[in-house]
Amino acid sequence: MKNLLIKLIFSALLGLLLLTNGLKADTNTEWIYSYEKVENTLWSDSVDMSKFELPNSLELSIPGIGDRTKRNVETRYLVFEMGVDILQPADDYIVGDGEVELFEQRYANSTNVNIYFFRQRVNLLKHHLNLEYGLGFNFHKIMFDNPVIMSRENGILQFDLAPIEGGDRIPVKTRLMSNYLTVPVMFNFETNPSNTRKSFRLAAGVYGNTRMGSNFKQKFNNKRSDNIKDKDNFNLSPFRWGIAGQIGYGAFNFYANYSMTDIFKENRNSGYEVGMVSAGFIFIPF
Repeated sequence: MKNLLIKLIFSALLGLLLLTNGLKADTNTEWIYSYEKVENTLWSDSVDMSKFELPNSLELSIPGIGDRTKRNVETRYLVFEMGVDILQPADDYIVGDGEVELFEQRYANSTNVNIYFFRQRVNLLKHHLNLEYGLGFNFHKIMFDNPVIMSRENGILQFDLAPIEGGDRIPVKTRLMSNYLTVPVMFNFETNPSNTRKSFRLAAGVYGNTRMGSNFKQKFNNKRSDNIKDKDNFNLSPFRWGIAGQIGYGAFNFYANYSMTDIFKENRNSGYEVGMVSAGFIFIPF
């Protein structure tokens, strides 16, 4: 019974050694040497336990959150970003006999949402420098601060103010919604690729996208309940490209996209040259 107990204890310790990846090299050597020295007598009726010495200490290495074995190609499914859209008009476009500025926004309601089906990262230099690309949708909502109405006449973009009714201009909230299929391509730099939760990162590159749909909605604030939603392309650029950037540390990450293409088609925009910047938080990062 005593010999069986010794066998079980020794087997358990040996199994622990094989599963432990944190033992020091010299400790491993000492263990093996002690084992070889007593292996011929361990299973005999009498054992001199003074010949058998356990290591002074065992060091267990438990991976922390964010620690992972790096692969040369890594894929993350579902990346979510949310921020604000800011229009960049080339001039102060005024309508209504100098009454209002056309492209003033309600920034709190002008939102940008980016949902990527996947983002993939390819190792270029020891996982510190990577090539990153993906595929997803960009959703843009521009909420106008003034009661402006968008339309197209003879294929040309038009902006007007809401009509006057009973001596007062009809109170109306208007917004332009558009969504694009997008492909970003960026270079990513990580200071601590083995533990991304303790890593500072930078990324810069370009993106290209194509318009999938758009609509313009008028929401009336008076007694009228018939809101108007018009689905049209409103001469929005069918293809756009721009500069993309990211910065962050651990779980706190920010993005910014600067469009190098005007949001409206050239020669069909009635002279309205308007760019756009989108910026915000990356809630589900790579």
